[in-house]
Amino acid sequence: MASVNQIFSLVDPMIFQRIIDDYATKPELYTRAQFFSGVIKLLLLAVGVVFVSRIAKNFQDYYLNMVTQRSGADMYQAGVKHALELPYETFEDQRSGETLGILQKARADAEKYLNLLINIVFISVVGFIFVSIYAATLYWGVAVAYAVTIPIIGGMSYLLTQRLKKIQKLIVNETTALAGSTTESLRNIELVKSLGLTDQEIKRLNDITNKILKLELKKLRYVRSISFVQGTMINLMRNLILLFLMYLLFDKTITFGQFFSLYFYSFFVFGPLQEVGTVITSY
Repeated sequence: MASVNQIFSLVDPMIFQRIIDDYATKPELYTRAQFFSGVIKLLLLAVGVVFVSRIAKNFQDYYLNMVTQRSGADMYQAGVKHALELPYETFEDQRSGETLGILQKARADAEKYLNLLINIVFISVVGFIFVSIYAATLYWGVAVAYAVTIPIIGGMSYLLTQRLKKIQKLIVNETTALAGSTTESLRNIELVKSLGLTDQEIKRLNDITNKILKLELKKLRYVRSISFVQGTMINLMRNLILLFLMYLLFDKTITFGQFFSLYFYSFFVFGPLQEVGTVITSY
């Protein structure tokens, strides 16, 4: 469904290229009636293509949500089974809320990652293959230009997100500890109150919460800086390819319609690359 959705949505710029090259730039070849007849047929074809793409997208989202929910449920069940089968010694140094927190976090992260894997990674691969084949049929240099940008931006994103691993690990550890501490405090609320430790417990839990908040803000600042660097790099690469396409147009290697279709395709290629950092961070 994701493949059908992406391929049919990518056909739209090709239809636009036909309208430009076959009709808009050759008015002397047609009467007014022939011009409108030809353009309307192509526009109706474009509407049909988008319609098929939207239907496939709806099925894609439905099945993807179903798969991720089932995968998350299976993972949670397997986690609970595994936890209950572990020897008692494993839990001696662990609060009851910590195990639950780990299982819930793993489930949520896995579901999120599966969504990103299909909606960004798989869709991007299909789009890149389609655009590369189309570009190669027009001029091989354009396909090479697109191909070169992928490892450059992907490699840069990978290097930038490595530091996030350490921050995220600290956040997960502290959040798990907070879940465990809160569960224990609420479960032993009678003891806490009878010993007059309510204010002390509140302060202790607030200190952990503030520590997590500081780490989250640190992560947020770093993620924003990664997005800025990525966006700047992607914009630079896209404009370099645009310059190359304009030269090919100037040199009459490609037509106006082909230029515009390749320009539109640059958004299909570079748009998902903006999300590479998100996918790596999620992983």
